[in-house]
Amino acid sequence: MKFYFHEHAETEFDRTVEYYEDCRHGLGIEFAQEIYATIDRIIQYPEAWSPRRF
Repeated sequence: MKFYFHEHAETEFDRTVEYYEDCRHGLGIEFAQEIYATIDRIIQYPEAWSPRRF
């Protein structure tokens, strides 16, 4: 399974990483690592979460 960020979500993600990095050196990277680790878990165990319908 592959994933992608919607372009607006990717922009928001990048800005958030920059914001946290400005708050404390390395914090933005830690944030990004946690996001990607969570995405990896979702890909590895897709049945562990309930689908969200909009």
